[in-house]
Amino acid sequence: MTGVVVMGCEFPSGLLYDVGNHVWYAPRPDGTVTVGLTRVAVALADNRVFAFTPKRAGRPVERGKSCATIESSKWVGPARIAFDDKVAESAGNPYILPHTRQAILDAFRRAGIADCWGVDAIETHDCFTTSEYMAIDHFGLTAPGESWKAVEEGTIAMGGRLPITPSGGLIGAGHPVGATGARQLLDAWKQVTHTAGDFQVEGAKRVATLNLGGSGTTSCAFVVGV
Repeated sequence: MTGVVVMGCEFPSGLLYDVGNHVWYAPRPDGTVTVGLTRVAVALADNRVFAFTPKRAGRPVERGKSCATIESSKWVGPARIAFDDKVAESAGNPYILPHTRQAILDAFRRAGIADCWGVDAIETHDCFTTSEYMAIDHFGLTAPGESWKAVEEGTIAMGGRLPITPSGGLIGAGHPVGATGARQLLDAWKQVTHTAGDFQVEGAKRVATLNLGGSGTTSCAFVVGV
């Protein structure tokens, strides 16, 4: 079976890939689907996956739900199937991830602020370029679909009206999977206590954080303040 190799991980042709959840699908003639882990998932587990235990064969599984349990050297948890249910949720909604927008609004409400302009900086989960574009309009810096304006106008730069990821984000700080959220909260605390050093945002009193997981199926937002 031919395919492509990306950073040492082989992706055979003839399979369907759910990149965010690191699983592949192989449709079968009887209407069922064979599911497995991609080489990326195996590499993230230090090449030590002990068990991939599927739910009962032939049993229907709702989109976004677990179809199997993964046991590895680093993690034990569900293998989730398809992202279509979350995409469908945005039908007719100006935000592509309405649940993420709601998580952000909930964090604002808990902090007693009206909108994004009530914080001095944002630490977001910029695992992909598109993830930060999503964060820009979902936080409300721009109208939905107009995130590029905040980039071109310098709004999110250091010294801009609302800097995003002054820490350098995942490129600058690294991405210890499962610990990025804790790192974001630590960096937010450093900002509001004015101990962030070279990446200090002047006068920062409140910093918002956004962390994503499972292709955006999980969204966690906080506002850290003094």
